[in-house]
Amino acid sequence: MSDEQLPAGVRRSPWHIYPADWRPDHWLVPYLGENAVIQHGHTSADDHSLCGPMVFCCANAQRLFVEAFPQSAAGGASWEWTDAAHIAAWMDAGVNAVYFVFCDPVRPEGLLAGGLVGEEARQVLFRQAHLEQFADRASRLR
Repeated sequence: MSDEQLPAGVRRSPWHIYPADWRPDHWLVPYLGENAVIQHGHTSADDHSLCGPMVFCCANAQRLFVEAFPQSAAGGASWEWTDAAHIAAWMDAGVNAVYFVFCDPVRPEGLLAGGLVGEEARQVLFRQAHLEQFADRASRLR
């Protein structure tokens, strides 16, 4: 989805930082060992239906998160660019939610986060929808 296709009132973040070999289907994911860092989106110990991987838009979001939360699991993780299809395969295997951490489209040092499920998550993963479209539903991390 190009910037020209943004819904009215949605601003694309100008703060993204990508390496030279980045591709649009890449997302930055923190890993502990071979497992993605999981956001636990539940209140009941028996209900893991809203648990899912943390997925970052770019290296800037990674930096801002680690600065704000150095003691978090993601703060001590190894980070890898991960293909959208690989993350979608987690969803195909039963993961319901993906927790996106992304650059604030308005504030250079701002960071937003929010979980998406189902088709909304897939559309963002494959860049059929801009993550910034969901900024109004996200939580401000900094």
